[in-house]
Amino acid sequence: MGVVLNRLLQAIRFDRDAFVWMDFNDRATGDALILVAITEVLIIIAGGTSLFGLVTGLLGVLTALLSTVVFWLIYSGLVYAIAVYLFRGDGHYPIYLRIAGFAFPTLLLTIATTRIFGNGLIGAFVGSLWFLLVVAYGTHYVSDLPLDRSIVTAVLGWAGWIVVSAILGGFSLF
Repeated sequence: MGVVLNRLLQAIRFDRDAFVWMDFNDRATGDALILVAITEVLIIIAGGTSLFGLVTGLLGVLTALLSTVVFWLIYSGLVYAIAVYLFRGDGHYPIYLRIAGFAFPTLLLTIATTRIFGNGLIGAFVGSLWFLLVVAYGTHYVSDLPLDRSIVTAVLGWAGWIVVSAILGGFSLF
């Protein structure tokens, strides 16, 4: 797990080595899924649910985890499709899953900024911005697109998720 945490720190610092490792390590997809799940559990706990509440409200936790995994899968697919089919970049879907998964823990910044500013909207914006920048930088590496197009790709993926989420009947940023 030490390698994964090291690569996570590299990814959130925009270190190219992390994205090279993700590109060539197939096992990183499972590591990304674990990071997504741990991040969601930490967000649930920060929302006021106790550890005992996690056990007693297991159905709610599983629902939140499923929702998060669906977000991860769809958002990664949207970023992949936009990068490859709209902007004619390179890459394969699994690497975009890894990038989004390793970017996911940056959403924990939402908790800290919400507590500091007392405003959930500012917290969501700051946490989401870092997430989008990590995804954009990873997309820049994988797709060989210029950084500005990679940023647009990450943002369009987020907008696409909002549309898909609204169509599916529930609206959630995470």
